[in-house]
Parts: sequence; structure tokens; C-alpha cells
Amino acid sequence: MSREDDSVRAMNALRRLVSALRSSGAGASREMGMSVAQLFALRTIGRHAGLSMGDLAGRTMTTPSAVSEVVSRLVERGLVSREADEADHRRIRLQLTREGRVVCDGLTRTVPEHLVVSLQMMEPATRMALADAMEAWVAGAGLGGFAPSMFGEPDSNQAPATPPRRSTQRLVVSGVK
Repeated sequence: MSREDDSVRAMNALRRLVSALRSSGAGASREMGMSVAQLFALRTIGRHAGLSMGDLAGRTMTTPSAVSEVVSRLVERGLVSREADEADHRRIRLQLTREGRVVCDGLTRTVPEHLVVSLQMMEPATRMALADAMEAWVAGAGLGGFAPSMFGEPDSNQAPATPPRRSTQRLVVSGVK
């Protein structure tokens, strides 16, 4: 298989992922008035009551700050409550409200959930190779300055002020041009 064929396969796989995420996000927004990230978080909290923000970030494979934004929207909608842990009052636990339970009970698995399950089912070496390749791809495209957010959420991250540029100058190593 040629290098171009591999590149086309990679781009087509990315296109399928983006397409699936977009269509599921549009459907969630149209039908529920929520992002796919909010549905993913809501279902995760519904399946694992009492999660901390860190626990939810781990289960959704995202950052605590990204999860915090999503949870804040769910709390504002009255679907999730934040409650102090009985054993450690400094720790906050997430629970579905009565309305949150009603909404959650009618939800099906989200695209991000399918992706997480698929990653968990991969052989560790395959998962590591995928992660390494994706990180190299993102870095090579000059996109490493973007902070990860949950799929389908409005992006509160701004693009880097000045996109990284590739140097057009030759690198001089040990006096050799």
C-alpha cells in the first residue's frame, strides 16, 4: 500500500469521525436542546451516581476543566446537582436530579461513548500506537496549541494567537548548513 493510500485512509477515518460527531451533535441539539457532550456526561453520571468531577473526567476521557464546563450547563438546566460528600465535605459528588433521571432514562448511547468503548476494547499496543500517531499528526499540523474540549461543546478555547509557522530558514548544526 502506498503512502498516499495510507494518507487517504487516515483522512477518511477522520472524516467519518467528524461526520458522526456532527450529525449526533445536531440531532442532540435539535431533539434535546443539549450538546452531545452534555448527553454523554448526563448518561455517565446516571450510570455512576456520586462521581466527582475528576472521576467524570476520567470516565469521559477528557480534562477536568472541559468536564466542569459541561457539568455547569447541566446544573443550570436542573438535570444534575452538586452535593458535598458525606465523608469529606471538601469533595463534591455529582447526582442526577429527578428531571435529570427522566431525561437520562430516555437516552441511547452517544457517539463519544461508542468511541470510548472501542478504545477500551483495543489491544494496549494498538491503543498506544493510535495515541502516538494522533499526537504526532496534531503536532505536525501545528494544532498542539489547542486545548482539548468535549465533543460537541461550544469551544471556549481560543486558537493560539499566532499559529505556529514552520521555519523557512535552514537549520545549522555544528557549523554544517
